[in-house]
Amino acid sequence: MAEAVQASLVFFPAISLGIIIGILELIFVHSDEPGMGWFKHGLHAIPTMLVLLFVSFNIGPVSQMVGYPLEESFALNLGVRILLGIIATVKVKAAAAIAGKASSFGEKFWHAAVIGLLIAAAPYIWVFVEPLLPEFLKF
Repeated sequence: MAEAVQASLVFFPAISLGIIIGILELIFVHSDEPGMGWFKHGLHAIPTMLVLLFVSFNIGPVSQMVGYPLEESFALNLGVRILLGIIATVKVKAAAAIAGKASSFGEKFWHAAVIGLLIAAAPYIWVFVEPLLPEFLKF
């Protein structure tokens, strides 16, 4: 059972887009939160994006691993990805609210919404990103 699940897991797209979206989140944090603490506040972005994207790219295998196997369909996958995008948006806004004590702190809503939208759309965006990669990165 473990071999079948492991064989169908997708890692590289989740890692590469997770790093890209995590860096974009760092850029948004830097532009929204002046001062010296922006990097420390934004550092959690990359691991969080990696986890959310791993789930987004592997909805079926992840649901089997947690003991709730889902019968995959386009509507179910889209619904789960939209839910992950909403979770990402709420997480970004919550992290900004927790970190911010002054009125200048806090991420703009559209920055959080862009991150959530990218998380939800990442598997569909990957189809366009993958052909742009050099051959040695396609594995």
